[in-house]
Amino acid sequence: MKKTFQLILAGVLACAMLTACGKTNGSVQTTAGKQEQTEGSDTANGEKTPEKPIKAVYLVNGNLGDKGFYDSAASGLYRMRDELGADIKVVEMGRDETSYEGHFTDVSEQDWDVIIAGTWSVKEVAQNTAAQYPDKKYIFFDSDVDRAIVADGNMMGITYNSNQGSFLAGVLAAQMLDSGDAKIDASKRTLGFIGSMDVANINDFLVGYLEGVKYVDPNIKVIPSYVGSFEDVPKCLEMTTQLYNQGAQIVYAPASQSILGAATAASNVDKYLIACDQDLYTQLKDTNPDIAKNILTSTLKNVGDSLVTAVKGLLDNSMTCDKTYALGLDSGAVGLAQNDNFNTIVPEDIKKNLDTVKEKIIKGDITVGSAMKMTTEEVSALRDSMK
Repeated sequence: MKKTFQLILAGVLACAMLTACGKTNGSVQTTAGKQEQTEGSDTANGEKTPEKPIKAVYLVNGNLGDKGFYDSAASGLYRMRDELGADIKVVEMGRDETSYEGHFTDVSEQDWDVIIAGTWSVKEVAQNTAAQYPDKKYIFFDSDVDRAIVADGNMMGITYNSNQGSFLAGVLAAQMLDSGDAKIDASKRTLGFIGSMDVANINDFLVGYLEGVKYVDPNIKVIPSYVGSFEDVPKCLEMTTQLYNQGAQIVYAPASQSILGAATAASNVDKYLIACDQDLYTQLKDTNPDIAKNILTSTLKNVGDSLVTAVKGLLDNSMTCDKTYALGLDSGAVGLAQNDNFNTIVPEDIKKNLDTVKEKIIKGDITVGSAMKMTTEEVSALRDSMK
């Protein structure tokens, strides 16, 4: 147990060190663009900035340092600052949902050009705020927008076909069972899934993963589990360890901020983990190599890149706030992290097959199911069919 909690502490410290620089002691992080003159100026990339820098604020329905969704989104704000000369602000709202409405109202009454937020848990307050401030522009990621509520066309929706990336994770995990890897017991046809919460956006990863496994071998067993929290690292450690003890040879972990618990469990039992949202191996390999070594890859949801694309689209009028844009494998918004660990561990024939499957999904030869389009009963039936 002492070693376990030392590993958790090390992971948390690594998480803190890797959180975007410049974080203040308060709950708000602000970074102003340097181009404040009235004439346009060139950025480091040689791009021409607007005469007046765009002002963008991101409301985090949680805290930075999650190694996933929130950090990825924040990275998009930093790119806007560096590439567009934008004035940016990142507001960490924490987990007190009663405070969210006040935060949204505050920034909506200020002079921000675009207000950015995302994920299902804050959708209602975001949409209601946008409806109350029709002259403001909003970008809401990881969800479509209810146009019956936001009737003035001032909120852009961005959705991600995360089920497509997780389908590739399922194909990878299933094929690795027969790879001959020393960490894998080929006689145990069992994989695992650890999600943060039993909700639709997490189950979208599950559905894609299960279908990817079935695509390779429908007889493989997948044991699912949920932490019941987005942030409980010790519980995620405990539950992921249980999955490995029950025979799971590889675990896929869309576990939000609790994912360091899953990575620690994989290290403790010397089994592989597939992480989620950001390239966790690359983030931890230098500061925490013992935890990073068993992270086979990550399914990527490149939120930050999509936000930069959206803001650039608003600036050049190629994108508008009255539409929702769905981004998948074809746009590079989702996929697998092909990092050093992936390239070293995964055999070439499996890599080639993953490329083939990816192209089939892009061309429409493979249609991946989505929890967003399924009833709760349908998701449960699929999940139970593979236990």
